[in-house]
Amino acid sequence: GTEYKLTMNEGAVARYSWLSEGGPVNYDTHGDGGGDFISYEKARGGRADEGELEAAFTGNHGWFFRNRNDSNISLVLRTGGDYGQLKKIL
Repeated sequence: GTEYKLTMNEGAVARYSWLSEGGPVNYDTHGDGGGDFISYEKARGGRADEGELEAAFTGNHGWFFRNRNDSNISLVLRTGGDYGQLKKIL
């Protein structure tokens, strides 16, 4: 799996869209930091999503993607809005 995290302050809003090319993925949109954790959305077999992510608290907020297919996929993630840094964690 691969995780993407945005560093965000409480109440900040980031716009996003992602697309899985080559097959569906399981994903978990969540946040963590300062002893807090929140799960915004989880799904299996997703191919795309878009919207806004509003930080429930100051910390890291983003997505964990897992490919359960027999073939490779390409993931396209686009972000914008009020966040400090985008980190990719393998």
